[in-house]
Amino acid sequence: MERYRNEIIKNICELVAIPSVYEESDLYLFGEPIDKCLDESLAMMERLGFRTYKAENGAYGYAELGEGELFGVLGHIDVVSAREEDGWEHPPFTPMISAGCICGRGVQDDKGPIVLAAYALKSLLDDGYCLNKRVRFIFGTDEETLWRCMTEYTKKEEAPVSGFTPDSTFPLTYAEKGLLQILIKDVSKPAYYYNGGDSFNAVSAFAACPYSAKIEETLKQLDYSYHVDNDEIVVTGLTAHAKNPWKGISANLHLLEALYQSGYTDHAIQFACDILNNKFKFEGFTKQDLSDFSGPVTVNLSKIKADEKGTIFSVDLRLPVGQKKEDILKIIREEASKYKLRVEEYDWLKPIHVPLESELLTNLLTSYQEVTGDITSKPYISAGATYARAFDNCVAFGANLPDSPTSEHQPNERVAIDDLMKAAEVYREAFIKCVTDK
Repeated sequence: MERYRNEIIKNICELVAIPSVYEESDLYLFGEPIDKCLDESLAMMERLGFRTYKAENGAYGYAELGEGELFGVLGHIDVVSAREEDGWEHPPFTPMISAGCICGRGVQDDKGPIVLAAYALKSLLDDGYCLNKRVRFIFGTDEETLWRCMTEYTKKEEAPVSGFTPDSTFPLTYAEKGLLQILIKDVSKPAYYYNGGDSFNAVSAFAACPYSAKIEETLKQLDYSYHVDNDEIVVTGLTAHAKNPWKGISANLHLLEALYQSGYTDHAIQFACDILNNKFKFEGFTKQDLSDFSGPVTVNLSKIKADEKGTIFSVDLRLPVGQKKEDILKIIREEASKYKLRVEEYDWLKPIHVPLESELLTNLLTSYQEVTGDITSKPYISAGATYARAFDNCVAFGANLPDSPTSEHQPNERVAIDDLMKAAEVYREAFIKCVTDK
Protein backbone atom coordinates (compact mmCIF):
# COMPACT_ATOMS: atom_id res chain seq x y z
CA MET A 1 0.00 0.00 0.00
CA GLU A 2 2.99 2.30 0.34
CA ARG A 3 2.80 3.12 -3.38
CA TYR A 4 -0.53 4.90 -2.70
CA ARG A 5 0.65 6.94 0.29
CA ASN A 6 0.58 10.36 -1.38
CA GLU A 7 -2.76 9.73 -3.08
CA ILE A 8 -4.32 8.55 0.17
CA ILE A 9 -3.13 11.63 2.05
CA LYS A 10 -4.35 13.93 -0.73
CA ASN A 11 -7.82 12.39 -0.86
CA ILE A 12 -8.24 12.39 2.93
CA CYS A 13 -7.28 16.05 3.10
CA GLU A 14 -9.71 16.96 0.31
CA LEU A 15 -12.60 15.34 2.19
CA VAL A 16 -11.59 16.76 5.57
CA ALA A 17 -11.53 20.27 4.09
CA ILE A 18 -15.29 20.04 3.52
CA PRO A 19 -17.07 20.95 6.83
CA SER A 20 -19.71 18.24 6.49
CA VAL A 21 -21.61 18.98 9.70
CA TYR A 22 -25.39 18.60 9.66
CA GLU A 23 -27.28 21.83 9.13
CA GLU A 24 -30.87 22.79 8.34
CA SER A 25 -31.43 23.54 4.67
CA ASP A 26 -34.31 24.10 2.28
CA LEU A 27 -32.30 22.83 -0.69
CA TYR A 28 -30.28 19.92 0.71
CA LEU A 29 -31.45 17.05 2.89
CA PHE A 30 -28.73 17.40 5.53
CA GLY A 31 -27.12 20.64 4.41
CA GLU A 32 -24.98 21.74 1.49
CA PRO A 33 -21.57 20.77 2.99
CA ILE A 34 -22.66 17.15 3.50
CA ASP A 35 -24.07 16.98 -0.02
CA LYS A 36 -20.83 18.42 -1.40
CA CYS A 37 -18.77 15.91 0.56
CA LEU A 38 -20.87 13.03 -0.76
CA ASP A 39 -20.31 14.25 -4.33
CA GLU A 40 -16.56 14.50 -3.74
CA SER A 41 -16.45 11.03 -2.18
CA LEU A 42 -18.24 9.48 -5.15
CA ALA A 43 -15.99 11.38 -7.58
CA MET A 44 -12.97 9.89 -5.81
CA MET A 45 -14.45 6.41 -6.16
CA GLU A 46 -15.07 6.96 -9.88
CA ARG A 47 -11.42 7.93 -10.33
CA LEU A 48 -10.52 4.61 -8.68
CA GLY A 49 -12.68 2.72 -11.18
CA PHE A 50 -15.87 2.13 -9.21
CA ARG A 51 -19.43 2.34 -10.51
CA THR A 52 -21.24 4.98 -8.46
CA TYR A 53 -24.77 5.96 -7.54
CA LYS A 54 -26.21 8.88 -5.57
CA ALA A 55 -29.73 8.81 -4.14
CA GLU A 56 -31.94 11.42 -5.75
CA ASN A 57 -32.45 13.25 -2.44
CA GLY A 58 -28.78 12.95 -1.45
CA ALA A 59 -29.50 10.70 1.54
CA TYR A 60 -26.73 8.25 0.60
CA GLY A 61 -24.51 7.11 -2.21
CA TYR A 62 -22.60 3.97 -3.07
CA ALA A 63 -19.74 2.74 -5.25
CA GLU A 64 -19.19 -0.86 -6.23
CA LEU A 65 -17.03 -3.31 -8.13
CA GLY A 66 -17.48 -6.95 -9.09
CA GLU A 67 -20.48 -9.21 -9.47
CA GLY A 68 -22.47 -11.63 -7.33
CA GLU A 69 -23.14 -11.74 -3.59
CA LEU A 70 -22.98 -8.32 -1.98
CA PHE A 71 -20.19 -7.53 0.49
CA GLY A 72 -20.61 -4.14 2.14
CA VAL A 73 -18.12 -1.55 3.35
CA LEU A 74 -20.12 0.97 5.36
CA GLY A 75 -18.77 4.44 6.04
CA HIS A 76 -20.02 7.95 6.74
CA ILE A 77 -18.87 11.31 5.47
CA ASP A 78 -20.71 13.53 7.97
CA VAL A 79 -18.79 14.67 11.05
CA VAL A 80 -19.56 16.18 14.45
CA SER A 81 -19.23 19.91 14.87
CA ALA A 82 -15.87 21.44 15.63
CA ARG A 83 -15.13 24.91 16.95
CA GLU A 84 -11.61 26.28 17.07
CA GLU A 85 -12.32 27.89 20.44
CA ASP A 86 -12.93 24.46 22.01
CA GLY A 87 -9.19 23.80 22.05
CA TRP A 88 -8.16 23.24 18.46
CA GLU A 89 -4.59 24.26 17.68
CA HIS A 90 -5.59 25.12 14.11
CA PRO A 91 -8.86 25.49 12.14
CA PRO A 92 -10.53 22.04 12.30
CA PHE A 93 -11.49 21.99 8.62
CA THR A 94 -8.08 23.07 7.37
CA PRO A 95 -6.24 19.73 7.23
CA MET A 96 -2.60 19.86 8.23
CA ILE A 97 0.35 17.49 8.22
CA SER A 98 2.22 17.85 11.51
CA ALA A 99 4.68 15.55 13.27
CA GLY A 100 3.86 12.69 10.92
CA CYS A 101 0.10 13.03 11.47
CA ILE A 102 -2.84 14.26 9.44
CA CYS A 103 -4.85 16.65 11.59
CA GLY A 104 -8.45 17.77 11.07
CA ARG A 105 -12.05 16.88 11.84
CA GLY A 106 -12.87 13.54 10.24
CA VAL A 107 -9.40 12.05 9.75
CA GLN A 108 -10.31 9.28 12.21
CA ASP A 109 -14.10 9.44 12.07
CA ASP A 110 -14.74 8.45 9.35
CA LYS A 111 -13.27 10.01 6.22
CA GLY A 112 -9.72 8.71 6.59
CA PRO A 113 -10.73 5.06 7.08
CA ILE A 114 -13.07 5.08 4.06
CA VAL A 115 -10.26 6.31 1.81
CA LEU A 116 -7.93 3.60 3.16
CA ALA A 117 -10.40 0.81 2.47
CA ALA A 118 -11.09 2.10 -1.04
CA TYR A 119 -7.42 2.14 -1.95
CA ALA A 120 -6.92 -1.27 -0.38
CA LEU A 121 -9.47 -2.78 -2.75
CA LYS A 122 -8.05 -0.84 -5.71
CA SER A 123 -4.61 -2.29 -4.97
CA LEU A 124 -5.95 -5.83 -5.46
CA LEU A 125 -7.37 -4.96 -8.86
CA ASP A 126 -4.13 -3.25 -9.83
CA ASP A 127 -2.33 -6.49 -8.92
CA GLY A 128 -4.63 -8.66 -10.99
CA TYR A 129 -6.83 -10.23 -8.31
CA CYS A 130 -10.32 -11.30 -9.35
CA LEU A 131 -13.29 -10.57 -7.08
CA ASN A 132 -15.71 -13.39 -6.26
CA LYS A 133 -18.22 -10.97 -4.73
CA ARG A 134 -19.68 -7.58 -5.48
CA VAL A 135 -18.08 -5.09 -3.11
CA ARG A 136 -20.19 -2.02 -2.38
CA PHE A 137 -18.93 1.01 -0.46
CA ILE A 138 -22.01 2.62 1.11
CA PHE A 139 -21.58 6.30 2.00
CA GLY A 140 -23.85 7.49 4.80
CA THR A 141 -24.56 11.15 5.42
CA ASP A 142 -26.39 11.28 8.76
CA GLU A 143 -24.47 8.93 11.05
CA GLU A 144 -23.68 11.57 13.65
CA THR A 145 -27.33 12.52 14.11
CA LEU A 146 -30.33 10.28 13.35
CA TRP A 147 -29.15 7.69 10.79
CA ARG A 148 -31.88 8.82 8.39
CA CYS A 149 -29.51 7.94 5.56
CA MET A 150 -29.47 4.28 6.61
CA THR A 151 -33.22 4.27 7.09
CA GLU A 152 -33.56 5.50 3.52
CA TYR A 153 -30.99 3.03 2.19
CA THR A 154 -32.54 -0.02 3.83
CA LYS A 155 -35.96 0.87 2.44
CA LYS A 156 -34.77 1.13 -1.16
CA GLU A 157 -31.53 -0.79 -1.64
CA GLU A 158 -30.05 -4.25 -1.42
CA ALA A 159 -28.67 -5.27 1.95
CA PRO A 160 -25.13 -6.69 2.13
CA VAL A 161 -24.88 -10.38 2.99
CA SER A 162 -21.87 -9.52 5.14
CA GLY A 163 -19.40 -6.72 5.54
CA PHE A 164 -17.65 -4.29 7.85
CA THR A 165 -17.46 -0.62 8.74
CA PRO A 166 -14.02 1.00 9.14
CA ASP A 167 -15.26 3.13 12.02
CA SER A 168 -13.75 1.71 15.19
CA THR A 169 -10.55 0.03 16.42
CA PHE A 170 -8.63 -3.08 15.40
CA PRO A 171 -8.65 -6.00 15.81
CA LEU A 172 -12.48 -5.76 15.53
CA THR A 173 -15.68 -5.06 17.47
CA TYR A 174 -18.00 -8.03 17.75
CA ALA A 175 -20.68 -6.48 19.98
CA GLU A 176 -22.10 -2.97 20.33
CA LYS A 177 -24.27 -1.69 23.15
CA GLY A 178 -27.71 -0.25 22.50
CA LEU A 179 -27.90 3.49 21.95
CA LEU A 180 -30.90 5.31 23.39
CA GLN A 181 -31.32 9.07 23.03
CA ILE A 182 -34.10 10.87 24.88
CA LEU A 183 -35.43 14.35 25.53
CA ILE A 184 -36.41 15.33 29.06
CA LYS A 185 -38.73 18.33 29.05
CA ASP A 186 -40.27 20.82 31.45
CA VAL A 187 -42.75 23.29 29.94
CA SER A 188 -42.85 25.56 33.00
CA LYS A 189 -40.81 28.73 33.20
CA PRO A 190 -37.19 27.95 34.16
CA ALA A 191 -35.47 29.48 37.14
CA TYR A 192 -32.70 30.78 34.87
CA TYR A 193 -31.98 30.82 31.13
CA TYR A 194 -29.03 28.78 29.83
CA ASN A 195 -27.79 26.58 27.01
CA GLY A 196 -24.98 24.11 26.57
CA GLY A 197 -23.53 21.43 24.32
CA ASP A 198 -23.91 21.16 20.56
CA SER A 199 -23.83 17.43 19.82
CA PHE A 200 -26.06 14.60 21.04
CA ASN A 201 -23.24 12.07 21.09
CA ALA A 202 -20.56 14.08 22.85
CA VAL A 203 -19.84 15.40 26.33
CA SER A 204 -20.50 19.14 26.41
CA ALA A 205 -17.41 21.36 26.19
CA PHE A 206 -19.33 24.55 26.98
CA ALA A 207 -22.45 25.80 28.75
CA ALA A 208 -23.49 29.43 28.97
CA CYS A 209 -25.92 31.64 30.88
CA PRO A 210 -26.48 35.39 31.38
CA TYR A 211 -23.89 36.95 33.66
CA SER A 212 -24.53 36.93 37.39
CA ALA A 213 -21.96 37.85 40.02
CA LYS A 214 -23.57 35.29 42.33
CA ILE A 215 -23.15 32.47 39.81
CA GLU A 216 -19.58 33.51 39.07
CA GLU A 217 -18.73 33.41 42.77
CA THR A 218 -20.26 29.93 43.06
CA LEU A 219 -18.20 28.70 40.09
CA LYS A 220 -15.08 30.01 41.81
CA GLN A 221 -15.99 28.17 45.01
CA LEU A 222 -16.67 24.96 43.10
CA ASP A 223 -13.37 25.45 41.22
CA TYR A 224 -15.05 24.92 37.86
CA SER A 225 -13.48 26.31 34.72
CA TYR A 226 -15.29 29.28 33.16
CA HIS A 227 -14.79 32.65 31.53
CA VAL A 228 -16.89 35.77 31.05
CA ASP A 229 -17.72 36.66 27.45
CA ASN A 230 -19.51 40.00 27.12
CA ASP A 231 -22.69 39.53 29.18
CA GLU A 232 -22.42 35.75 29.50
CA ILE A 233 -20.76 33.28 31.78
CA VAL A 234 -19.35 30.40 29.73
CA VAL A 235 -18.52 27.26 31.68
CA THR A 236 -15.91 25.13 29.94
CA GLY A 237 -15.53 21.36 30.08
CA LEU A 238 -13.73 18.69 28.09
CA THR A 239 -15.52 17.04 25.22
CA ALA A 240 -15.40 13.29 24.63
CA HIS A 241 -17.40 10.76 22.65
CA ALA A 242 -20.59 9.74 24.45
CA LYS A 243 -19.54 6.10 24.18
CA ASN A 244 -16.75 6.90 26.70
CA PRO A 245 -18.21 9.89 28.58
CA TRP A 246 -15.93 9.41 31.58
CA LYS A 247 -13.07 10.69 29.39
CA GLY A 248 -14.74 14.11 29.36
CA ILE A 249 -15.81 16.82 31.78
CA SER A 250 -19.42 17.97 31.42
CA ALA A 251 -19.79 21.73 31.24
CA ASN A 252 -23.55 21.21 31.35
CA LEU A 253 -23.49 19.47 34.72
CA HIS A 254 -21.06 22.02 36.12
CA LEU A 255 -23.29 24.93 35.13
CA LEU A 256 -26.44 23.31 36.48
CA GLU A 257 -24.73 22.58 39.78
CA ALA A 258 -23.54 26.18 39.97
CA LEU A 259 -27.08 27.42 39.31
CA TYR A 260 -28.44 25.14 42.03
CA GLN A 261 -25.78 26.19 44.54
CA SER A 262 -26.53 29.85 43.70
CA GLY A 263 -30.18 29.41 44.65
CA TYR A 264 -31.60 29.09 41.14
CA THR A 265 -33.57 25.88 41.10
CA ASP A 266 -36.54 24.34 39.35
CA HIS A 267 -37.71 20.82 38.54
CA ALA A 268 -35.17 20.29 35.76
CA ILE A 269 -32.18 21.70 37.64
CA GLN A 270 -33.13 19.70 40.74
CA PHE A 271 -33.44 16.55 38.63
CA ALA A 272 -30.01 17.05 37.07
CA CYS A 273 -28.34 17.63 40.43
CA ASP A 274 -30.12 14.72 42.15
CA ILE A 275 -30.11 12.08 39.43
CA LEU A 276 -27.34 12.85 36.95
CA ASN A 277 -23.71 13.02 38.00
CA ASN A 278 -20.21 13.57 36.71
CA LYS A 279 -19.48 9.83 36.82
CA PHE A 280 -21.93 9.38 33.90
CA LYS A 281 -23.45 6.34 35.59
CA PHE A 282 -27.06 5.18 35.81
CA GLU A 283 -26.90 4.79 39.57
CA GLY A 284 -28.88 8.00 40.11
CA PHE A 285 -31.90 6.26 38.58
CA THR A 286 -31.54 2.88 40.28
CA LYS A 287 -29.12 1.11 42.61
CA GLN A 288 -29.75 -2.16 40.75
CA ASP A 289 -26.77 -3.43 38.75
CA LEU A 290 -27.94 -3.53 35.12
CA SER A 291 -24.59 -4.41 33.56
CA ASP A 292 -23.79 -7.55 31.58
CA PHE A 293 -20.79 -8.82 29.57
CA SER A 294 -20.92 -5.62 27.50
CA GLY A 295 -20.72 -3.25 30.49
CA PRO A 296 -23.06 -0.91 32.41
CA VAL A 297 -25.62 1.69 31.41
CA THR A 298 -23.92 5.06 30.85
CA VAL A 299 -25.65 8.46 30.84
CA ASN A 300 -24.48 11.67 29.19
CA LEU A 301 -26.33 14.98 29.49
CA SER A 302 -25.38 16.06 25.97
CA LYS A 303 -27.29 19.31 25.48
CA ILE A 304 -29.27 21.66 27.72
CA LYS A 305 -31.52 24.58 26.89
CA ALA A 306 -33.77 26.71 29.07
CA ASP A 307 -35.65 29.74 27.77
CA GLU A 308 -39.13 31.26 27.70
CA LYS A 309 -40.50 28.03 26.16
CA GLY A 310 -39.28 25.83 29.01
CA THR A 311 -36.39 23.40 29.48
CA ILE A 312 -35.07 20.59 27.29
CA PHE A 313 -32.35 18.16 28.28
CA SER A 314 -30.88 15.93 25.55
CA VAL A 315 -29.60 12.72 27.13
CA ASP A 316 -27.54 9.96 25.48
CA LEU A 317 -27.55 6.49 27.08
CA ARG A 318 -25.56 3.39 26.10
CA LEU A 319 -27.31 0.16 27.12
CA PRO A 320 -25.82 -3.30 27.74
CA VAL A 321 -26.49 -5.79 24.94
CA GLY A 322 -28.91 -7.77 27.12
CA GLN A 323 -30.94 -4.81 28.40
CA LYS A 324 -34.31 -3.95 26.88
CA LYS A 325 -34.94 -0.35 25.87
CA GLU A 326 -38.47 -0.47 27.30
CA ASP A 327 -37.20 -1.43 30.76
CA ILE A 328 -34.69 1.43 30.84
CA LEU A 329 -37.29 3.94 29.64
CA LYS A 330 -39.70 2.81 32.33
CA ILE A 331 -37.11 3.47 35.04
CA ILE A 332 -36.28 6.90 33.62
CA ARG A 333 -39.92 7.93 33.24
CA GLU A 334 -40.79 6.85 36.76
CA GLU A 335 -37.94 8.92 38.18
CA ALA A 336 -38.56 11.94 35.94
CA SER A 337 -42.26 11.98 36.85
CA LYS A 338 -41.30 12.65 40.47
CA TYR A 339 -39.92 15.96 39.22
CA LYS A 340 -42.92 16.62 36.93
CA LEU A 341 -40.74 16.12 33.85
CA ARG A 342 -41.76 14.49 30.57
CA VAL A 343 -39.55 11.97 28.75
CA GLU A 344 -39.63 11.51 24.96
CA GLU A 345 -37.72 8.91 22.98
CA TYR A 346 -35.60 10.63 20.34
CA ASP A 347 -33.60 7.82 18.75
CA TRP A 348 -32.84 4.14 19.28
CA LEU A 349 -30.20 1.90 17.74
CA LYS A 350 -30.44 -1.75 18.65
CA PRO A 351 -27.40 -3.60 20.00
CA ILE A 352 -25.52 -6.16 17.93
CA HIS A 353 -23.55 -9.31 18.69
CA VAL A 354 -21.82 -11.40 16.00
CA PRO A 355 -20.21 -14.67 17.23
CA LEU A 356 -16.42 -14.66 17.16
CA GLU A 357 -16.37 -18.10 15.51
CA SER A 358 -18.25 -16.88 12.40
CA GLU A 359 -16.49 -17.05 9.03
CA LEU A 360 -16.53 -13.26 8.63
CA LEU A 361 -14.92 -12.59 11.99
CA THR A 362 -12.38 -15.36 11.54
CA ASN A 363 -11.27 -13.84 8.23
CA LEU A 364 -11.09 -10.31 9.59
CA LEU A 365 -9.27 -11.21 12.78
CA THR A 366 -6.77 -13.40 10.95
CA SER A 367 -6.07 -10.59 8.47
CA TYR A 368 -5.28 -8.18 11.27
CA GLN A 369 -3.03 -10.66 13.06
CA GLU A 370 -1.10 -11.66 9.95
CA VAL A 371 -0.35 -8.08 8.92
CA THR A 372 0.48 -6.67 12.35
CA GLY A 373 1.85 -9.73 14.16
CA ASP A 374 -0.36 -8.75 17.09
CA ILE A 375 -1.97 -11.87 18.54
CA THR A 376 -2.52 -10.47 22.05
CA SER A 377 -5.10 -7.75 21.33
CA LYS A 378 -8.59 -9.14 21.78
CA PRO A 379 -11.82 -8.27 19.95
CA TYR A 380 -13.84 -5.51 21.56
CA ILE A 381 -17.26 -4.82 22.91
CA SER A 382 -18.11 -1.19 22.18
CA ALA A 383 -20.47 1.45 23.47
CA GLY A 384 -20.10 3.28 20.17
CA ALA A 385 -22.70 3.10 17.45
CA THR A 386 -21.50 2.15 13.98
CA TYR A 387 -23.26 1.27 10.77
CA ALA A 388 -22.62 -2.39 11.57
CA ARG A 389 -26.00 -2.27 13.34
CA ALA A 390 -27.78 -1.46 10.10
CA PHE A 391 -27.36 -4.98 8.68
CA ASP A 392 -26.95 -8.54 9.89
CA ASN A 393 -23.49 -10.12 9.86
CA CYS A 394 -21.59 -6.81 9.79
CA VAL A 395 -19.06 -5.60 12.34
CA ALA A 396 -16.79 -2.64 13.01
CA PHE A 397 -13.23 -3.33 11.83
CA GLY A 398 -10.52 -0.69 12.40
CA ALA A 399 -9.14 1.66 11.37
CA ASN A 400 -7.54 2.74 14.66
CA LEU A 401 -4.68 0.56 15.87
CA PRO A 402 -5.03 -0.69 19.47
CA ASP A 403 -2.11 1.23 20.96
CA SER A 404 -2.58 4.42 18.96
CA PRO A 405 -4.28 7.51 20.41
CA THR A 406 -7.93 8.05 19.56
CA SER A 407 -9.23 11.58 19.09
CA GLU A 408 -12.55 11.28 17.27
CA HIS A 409 -15.13 13.86 18.44
CA GLN A 410 -12.32 15.69 20.25
CA PRO A 411 -10.30 18.83 19.52
CA ASN A 412 -7.20 18.25 17.39
CA GLU A 413 -8.47 15.03 15.84
CA ARG A 414 -5.45 13.42 14.24
CA VAL A 415 -3.96 10.14 13.08
CA ALA A 416 -0.38 9.08 12.34
CA ILE A 417 0.19 8.55 8.62
CA ASP A 418 2.22 5.40 9.32
CA ASP A 419 -0.77 4.01 11.24
CA LEU A 420 -2.99 4.77 8.27
CA MET A 421 -0.72 2.83 5.96
CA LYS A 422 -0.64 -0.13 8.35
CA ALA A 423 -4.45 -0.10 8.51
CA ALA A 424 -4.59 -0.03 4.71
CA GLU A 425 -2.46 -3.19 4.62
CA VAL A 426 -4.90 -4.88 7.00
CA TYR A 427 -7.85 -3.93 4.78
CA ARG A 428 -6.01 -5.25 1.72
CA GLU A 429 -5.48 -8.62 3.38
CA ALA A 430 -9.09 -8.70 4.61
CA PHE A 431 -10.37 -8.12 1.09
CA ILE A 432 -8.13 -10.93 -0.20
CA LYS A 433 -9.65 -13.31 2.33
CA CYS A 434 -13.27 -12.13 2.07
CA VAL A 435 -13.86 -11.28 -1.60
CA THR A 436 -11.26 -13.06 -3.75
CA ASP A 437 -10.50 -16.69 -4.60
CA LYS A 438 -7.00 -16.65 -3.12
